[in-house]
Amino acid sequence: MKPIALLLLVAAGMLSAQTFEVASVRRSAPEGGGGARSTGALPPQTNPSRINYLNVNLKSVLAFAFGVDRADISGPQWLDDERYDIVASLPSGAAQNQVPVMLQHLLTERFRMAVREETKAGKGFALVAGKGAPKVVPAKENGRVGFLTTATSVTFTTTTMAQFARTLSRFLGSTVTDETGMPGAFDIPLNATMSELQSGAVVSAIQDLGLKLEPRSIQVKALIVEKADKVPTDN
Repeated sequence: MKPIALLLLVAAGMLSAQTFEVASVRRSAPEGGGGARSTGALPPQTNPSRINYLNVNLKSVLAFAFGVDRADISGPQWLDDERYDIVASLPSGAAQNQVPVMLQHLLTERFRMAVREETKAGKGFALVAGKGAPKVVPAKENGRVGFLTTATSVTFTTTTMAQFARTLSRFLGSTVTDETGMPGAFDIPLNATMSELQSGAVVSAIQDLGLKLEPRSIQVKALIVEKADKVPTDN
């Protein structure tokens, strides 16, 4: 594996200045009643000006913040086991595609976290255009990045194909790269429920769009957590 020579330390000032306006990071209260333990996965977000992650593990947050698969994150076991509540407000005018960098800054600051990225050979998928015109609609100017759900479908709004590929990576648990060659942002209607997407059942819905997921040998980005505090600093 070849290191990319990336060391993220807040003290070194190497992170972007993009930060949340207000953020709270706390350990989640213990779950009582003997119920099933949460998976710690990130819940869907419906408010474009806030994030509200309750009872999540840091490995899921790191995967979203750095654009890597959970399976390609190495570090202490508690990244999987411990649960946290992360609630934050975006500054005025900030876009949803800035949230990952804001999370990088927040995690680095509150958990005194240092990470390193590396690349390795692995298997994944390429998102490619099929025969004929894909069934997506160019997004409206100044449209909101997000998604709309019905009982039978999920529509991703104002989403680039690169962003869509990263979202599919989270659903499939495997890296998806955008090779559609389609610039710009789109409204992308998937003929699948949110439950089906979260279970990784997306292949037929992708085909319905006139797109394909092709297995590929790719360079996979991995994240190594070199140090982190289990207890976040005070808000």
